[in-house]
Amino acid sequence: MTPLLILIIALALIFDYINGFHDAANSIATIVSTKVLTPFQAVIWAAFFNFVASFVFSDHAVANTVAKTVKPEIVNSSNGMIIILAGLLAAIFWNLLTWWYGIPSSSSHTLIGGFAGAAIAAAGFSSIDSGMILKTIIFIVLAPLIGMFISIFITVVTIQKNFWLKILIISVIVAVCFLFIPFKKEFEKWALLGLGTVFILSYFYNYTRGETAFRTGNMYKKLQLVSSAAFSIGHGGADAQKVMGIITAALIAGGQIKEFSQMPFWVPLACYTAIGIGTM
Repeated sequence: MTPLLILIIALALIFDYINGFHDAANSIATIVSTKVLTPFQAVIWAAFFNFVASFVFSDHAVANTVAKTVKPEIVNSSNGMIIILAGLLAAIFWNLLTWWYGIPSSSSHTLIGGFAGAAIAAAGFSSIDSGMILKTIIFIVLAPLIGMFISIFITVVTIQKNFWLKILIISVIVAVCFLFIPFKKEFEKWALLGLGTVFILSYFYNYTRGETAFRTGNMYKKLQLVSSAAFSIGHGGADAQKVMGIITAALIAGGQIKEFSQMPFWVPLACYTAIGIGTM
């Protein structure tokens, strides 16, 4: 490896580390504010499940998206390494700035924007994959709307007393998902997992309706551990992968590998470790 490639890998892992403490508050806010765990226990909990994500997300789809934001011929050009370095430095600067001033921001979009912006500066707008960029922009708008829709769905189904009405609502939502959201095959298993979660929440709601407020509160505090762990797994799975994409792009630009599928085993291991340590 050349010194420049080593520098890029080091900066990418530093970005991953910064991302860990930048977003740590999101995954521990509820369990700390409700005193389920102390702040120290909460960050250890979140860091552990950030790393566990490496065993849950094996397809590396996010990493692939980030790596292909800039067209391969640009990454493989003489300016490829400089483009990646510039994108990383911009992302690190913005992440630290928003963290310092307490401004909510997406590290994923920051990194993709930095990578794409550096490529545009070096080789013009034709250097980026417009399809990848468009998909990213669309989901900036869709993500909060989808989150709101799912939360409404879970709340309505959970508090609804009529069992058959619950089944009807779930059936309609499932039909809409499978008709209008033709994602990859893995969507089916995540849809089933989501439906299972709704049924479990419905059961707990019905089970605790006759309980005292004290017992109900204790039960839901314990369930917050599950929700926090799930959030941390999702955070680690998505955010560590974008750094994997950048490191893989750098390895391709540096001539260490020829394509994304040849990603060395140490790349995901290093990225999940860095974000876990950063969370602590």
